[in-house]
Amino acid sequence: MPVWRAALGTILACLSGIVLTTPVFALVGPAREAPEFAPYAVMVLDSSDGSYCTASVIAQDVVLTAAHCVSGRSETRVFFRGGEGKLVFVVAGWIAWILASAMLALLLIRFGRVRTRAGIQAGLSLVLLGSALAYFVESRVAARLVFFDVAALAIHPEYRPNTGQDLASIDLALLRLARPLPSPFQPVELQQSFSIETGQPLRIVGFGHADEEERDTPGVLRTAVLTVRGPKSPVLVRLIDPDGTGLGGCTGDSGAPVLTIGRPALVAVAIRAKGNNGYACGAVTEAVLAGPQLPWIRKILQAWGAAGSLAL
Repeated sequence: MPVWRAALGTILACLSGIVLTTPVFALVGPAREAPEFAPYAVMVLDSSDGSYCTASVIAQDVVLTAAHCVSGRSETRVFFRGGEGKLVFVVAGWIAWILASAMLALLLIRFGRVRTRAGIQAGLSLVLLGSALAYFVESRVAARLVFFDVAALAIHPEYRPNTGQDLASIDLALLRLARPLPSPFQPVELQQSFSIETGQPLRIVGFGHADEEERDTPGVLRTAVLTVRGPKSPVLVRLIDPDGTGLGGCTGDSGAPVLTIGRPALVAVAIRAKGNNGYACGAVTEAVLAGPQLPWIRKILQAWGAAGSLAL
């Protein structure tokens, strides 16, 4: 095989690893990663017990989550994975390194500076070195967490902890951050009225566990489409997997936004999950409808002086 064909094959094999992906399991059950929804969601940490939840961005300095996710202002922090935008430059630099290494090897062989075998080995060594450096840099960038202190906390007045009565507890909390989120973050859309029908598809977006038995799967934003299950409630919506594959919210998805299909319009806030056959997740995801609670949200935002940034 000619040297240039061998080098081209090496380049294409490396680049194909960027394009080809494998199925991602998310929330619990089959779903996919959701980087396109990253501007609308953050994570909430309760330092009193080390638990975390998901939250919707309501204003540049206000997020909405489940009330049971917070125990107090000083114990609560909002965070997200920083530096994801830099990964684009990491990948671009890695590709450039591969192309430059292959070109250098070809030139050395073409002008007789090294033998063919030695040139190919040198090129592959440079590619492996660049890949190792890219992996190291990417891991450090992707793992960096950015934390925000909470300046004010508002629990819905009708929240009743540890109650099983759906109509008696509105499990919602608003958090005002000590400083605004970076400009890439955007508020979700809020609507006063939104008709909910049995069988209607809705999208959940959360940072929760992808596998109930694997505790090293949280912290990645994922999404899935669920459908509304009856009976109707004026404050609560129940969601199920239309395909029966066990898809649904789980630990870490409390507070996750439930959105309309096709746009980031908030319909509800996930609060708990139920499972079958001894599991806690995967059968039903329950969420508090956001529309009936907009008067309370407006009242708190006005008290905080944040009403001007509310998306309605």
